[in-house]
Amino acid sequence: MTFVYVLVSNEKDTYYEQTMISASSLLLRNKDAKVVIIVDQGTAATFTGKRTFHEKISVEIRRIQVPEEYNNRDRSRFLKTTMYNYIDEDFLFIDGDTLVCDNLASVFDESINPMSIGMVLDRHKKISESSYKNFYDLRAKPLNWASGFEDKHFNSGVILVRKSAEAQKFFEEWHKLWKETLEKYSVVYDQTALNEVNARLGGLVKEMDGTWNCQATRRSSFIKYLCNAKIMHYYASFGLTCFDLANKEIQRTVLNEEHKELDAILANPKAAFSAVQDVNADLTSVKIQRTALYRAIAFMYKRLGFAYRIVDKICSIFIH
Repeated sequence: MTFVYVLVSNEKDTYYEQTMISASSLLLRNKDAKVVIIVDQGTAATFTGKRTFHEKISVEIRRIQVPEEYNNRDRSRFLKTTMYNYIDEDFLFIDGDTLVCDNLASVFDESINPMSIGMVLDRHKKISESSYKNFYDLRAKPLNWASGFEDKHFNSGVILVRKSAEAQKFFEEWHKLWKETLEKYSVVYDQTALNEVNARLGGLVKEMDGTWNCQATRRSSFIKYLCNAKIMHYYASFGLTCFDLANKEIQRTVLNEEHKELDAILANPKAAFSAVQDVNADLTSVKIQRTALYRAIAFMYKRLGFAYRIVDKICSIFIH
């Protein structure tokens, strides 16, 4: 069983810590797993001092030379779209901001996942059902791309890859399209490019059960997959979220000798949610959260505190 991570990081971010935590959770529940972490030359140069945690766990570092002119974001996309070339066997790619909750051996069982490339739907919804439909279109249409194929837009956080001519073709086209759009349009929509390639190849990507990439984020139907989740995807790049491990201070503790909060999360990932949660059991609230008005209010709350307080006061007077 081979599992692959892509890591581009420096001392200023917490991508290294996230990946070490995810790999640790994987090895905790999959003792015979082979874990490969693909890094660029810049990341490899930072492996000193505390940033040698990977030497304490059973992982293999594969250093790949990436064009020097790329920034860290583009280096990460370069490695992700070419990772097929660095692995000789079937593998499961996993994003760093994840926790493995169970044994993953069955993911390679062809009776369960009979495909060359497998992924989970983005936010566990078809495009026509998703509140992100306009978002997908906003990124895809200016480039004359498809938002998905047969009403499906896939999330690239977990990717099952079987070594095959079809999978090789997929990665070749994905890298080519990503590189072309980066150079021509300076866009970095690697997931959008992935879904465009899937459309061009007639739907090569097949849908996996949502338990393989349980996406714990807003406007996601992840709760139905939480109980049986194999992998939790908590979206650390979104800032502080409902999942406790999105806290960067907790992430950094993995490099310390003691980390009680982190240990508790690793022991029971499915319970690692904020003590206060609003599930929005009434569908009216859910529908309101999908509107532009709600997003505007959220923006004011985060960025324009004074304007938010004025609007809130006006609303309280109106309701009274």
